[in-house]
Amino acid sequence: MKKNPIQIVVVISGLMFFYGTTVAVADPGQDIRLGRQALTQEHPDLALSYFRKARNEINLHPDKYHDDQLAALSGLGYAALWVGNSHEAESAYSKGISIAHSPEDQKTMRVGLARALINLGRPREAYDILKPVRSMGADPQLQSAIASALLSWDTVAQKHLNLAAPHGVYPGPQWQAQLFRQTSDFVYYPLHDRINVGYQYSSDSDHNINQIYQAGVTIPGDGPGDNSLSPTMWYGGFRQTQITDNNGSSGASNGQIGISTVEGGWSAPINTNWNYSILGGVSTARNWTFGRLDGQVNYQPSDTWGLNLSFDQQPIRTVAAVEHKILVNTFSLGGFGRLRNIGTVGAAYFHQAFSDGNQRDGVVVRVTPEFYSFSSLPISIGVQGYFRAYTSGTPLQLPLYQADGKPVVNKSGKPVDGSVYFSPHHYREALGYIIYVQKFSPYSVMRLYAGYGDQTIDGVTTPITDFYGTITGIVSKYLQFSLTGGYSQIASAYGGGSGYHRSYVGANLTIPF
Repeated sequence: MKKNPIQIVVVISGLMFFYGTTVAVADPGQDIRLGRQALTQEHPDLALSYFRKARNEINLHPDKYHDDQLAALSGLGYAALWVGNSHEAESAYSKGISIAHSPEDQKTMRVGLARALINLGRPREAYDILKPVRSMGADPQLQSAIASALLSWDTVAQKHLNLAAPHGVYPGPQWQAQLFRQTSDFVYYPLHDRINVGYQYSSDSDHNINQIYQAGVTIPGDGPGDNSLSPTMWYGGFRQTQITDNNGSSGASNGQIGISTVEGGWSAPINTNWNYSILGGVSTARNWTFGRLDGQVNYQPSDTWGLNLSFDQQPIRTVAAVEHKILVNTFSLGGFGRLRNIGTVGAAYFHQAFSDGNQRDGVVVRVTPEFYSFSSLPISIGVQGYFRAYTSGTPLQLPLYQADGKPVVNKSGKPVDGSVYFSPHHYREALGYIIYVQKFSPYSVMRLYAGYGDQTIDGVTTPITDFYGTITGIVSKYLQFSLTGGYSQIASAYGGGSGYHRSYVGANLTIPF
């Protein structure tokens, strides 16, 4: 069958066009070039799509495109970090480390992986991954400083900052120079003497109002611990607590009681795995003088698990409880475990011994899946399951009084006794939280929590809500702050039951001098 010459030319041209298009689509080198161009034009989402396309094609033909693999992974990791996808960046850089041969390629991959791990809350792993390339310039030194600062290895962090910029000026891009300044400001605080001032206010539906004023001085220096990691932090301060009972239910002749406390202590790392803190003091309230003690020991050999042991002694902050000299001693033993890219589980057992003879045993469990991060925004959304349960004995019983000071009586006209503090025999609560996290820098973070669930008090179940938020950050190298506030229907030692609620706010400022 004879062919028209024009038809033959058209067919051949079409085949050549189709072949050329196929080659262009399947050319990872071209996608890598387009991805790099998109990065220079500050289009990280577009760049990420090009690098993903290149990576996928290389995975289909690894032998054919072997030379392009490292470039694709490097670009993919960089773009993923830019848009906030730290999990994808971790995967790309981890694979890149396994195939990078030159020292410079190893540095690129390890620094990128460290950035991803820090974003994922794994600073110890980030610090360790940088060890082979730590001496290769300012970038690995800066990331090492960030990781060690987050681990509270303050002396180590300052050493890396000095190596990253010996003259105080970071020799890198603007975004890295800004990160260097933020890290320098953050490390400045623990290495200098500083004043701490704070205020807390809380009020509940039982008309119990607490106001706490606090001022103290922290001085870093030598002491019991590994001071090559961080100085021993010596603390001394004064705390004034004002308790007001506007309901008059305590029967107190005066509905206000003040507690004055002089306290001091220290904290230090024992080594890279262990750290501890001790805080003690003496408090007075009218004709009552008592000791205060707070101690913690933490063991965390990795980012994936850790243990905590703590003890504290404090008064129950209600007028009736302070009048009757009720102290509570709390012992807690707990820990956490993290499954990579899945989430974290934390659990603790606690025992409380009250000075009126009451005993309490309970458990707390938190389950927190990995958070979801939004592209191009420093925002994460997560959820958390929270469970707490305990059993208690019988607290001290005293006559109850009305708001006008008259005793509460039953139908027979006899006075009615009640507990000095809230302590049901059986208590359980379960809540699910939605958590919003926004990072303004690695050291300035806002967290908002909204919790919904129920609590069961001696067999009676009621719905509860819990809303609170925290903001911690640095304004400059001369001011660090933390703010907190919330509204909760969860029972505490100060009150509980259907309709109970509590509101609170707090602020703390740290000023180096």
